[in-house]
Amino acid sequence: MRLFIQSQIREYPLKLFNVLPLALAVLLAACATPAPEKTEPKIPELNDTLPKLTLQGVLPKVSANEYCNPAMDADVLYGAGYKLYEAEDYTNAKSCFAMAAPNYTRAFCYLSTSTDQQTDRPKAERDRESFNYIAYSASQNDWCAEYGMYATYWFGDKDIPQDKHLAVRWLERSALHGNPEPQQSLADAAEESGDLVKAYAWLKVIDNTEDTSQLDALKGKMSPEQLAEGEQRFSELKARVTSKQVMYDEARAEEVAIFSAEIHFDIPDLFKGMTTAERQAFVKAAIAKARDSGKFKLHYAVTQYIIVSRLAQQRYPGVDVLQNPKLVVAINHVDDGLEATAKKSLAIMQKSYK
Repeated sequence: MRLFIQSQIREYPLKLFNVLPLALAVLLAACATPAPEKTEPKIPELNDTLPKLTLQGVLPKVSANEYCNPAMDADVLYGAGYKLYEAEDYTNAKSCFAMAAPNYTRAFCYLSTSTDQQTDRPKAERDRESFNYIAYSASQNDWCAEYGMYATYWFGDKDIPQDKHLAVRWLERSALHGNPEPQQSLADAAEESGDLVKAYAWLKVIDNTEDTSQLDALKGKMSPEQLAEGEQRFSELKARVTSKQVMYDEARAEEVAIFSAEIHFDIPDLFKGMTTAERQAFVKAAIAKARDSGKFKLHYAVTQYIIVSRLAQQRYPGVDVLQNPKLVVAINHVDDGLEATAKKSLAIMQKSYK
């Protein structure tokens, strides 16, 4: 559907909040300073600060729409919700996310922001519902929802009283679950407050190989003793943080969902005869092959490559689409649309592989 052509995949969804490093640094410094001659009360576990919610209690009641129905695979439902969300069709996006949510916890993060956008509803009603979505998802250790909890308490959003100490705890938990944004925020705040060891440890966790300037500059300000302590702190932190491989695998699975949904909108029978696992494996491999080839610069061209590869698999087994220049040209004509490209590519294959 032409509605979705301009939509692009983002490596990490829901980049909604920007922290103020100085304010965060001041709070972190204050939190790190113990109060003299005073017994502090026991700090409750973060999940104990959440309302007691169940999956069935928090899920909204939704009906099938022209894009989504309960018979669809959960990842395709999620991908459809994502595309509709990008197109600002929040009502239909919410329905798709709600159907995906029992099997796709990340959907709750989008349910929350989709609800925020339904401005035709009373704000108090939206705030309560939106908060419950991220609260439930945060209880399931979703880094996106944990980041949403941080923002909610930091700014006093969704009719929730501001609590910056609690906000920082959610920020740290999101960072520990692999979210790079709070990891960077914690590194910046630690450096701003003078805790170079902590800043070093988080920067090492982030491991930004494309730009090492911040870590290099930080090293220049640290003594040998601080560097040694920083390495020790990094080793301890790394053992607690969700690995980059897990985050990478999660992002790739999300891409498979989004590409699958794009194809489902226009060619719903393309993967007929495949199991869910077979379809996911095919799409994942096709994405990797398209990108590794360097022949497709646009996201939508990758979508069309997946389609043409599947058509070739069905009708001309063993054919490598990338080796046919005419097919590569057709795939790169993204303005033609999915169905038109599929028909054009089939015609090319019929002439090329008699």
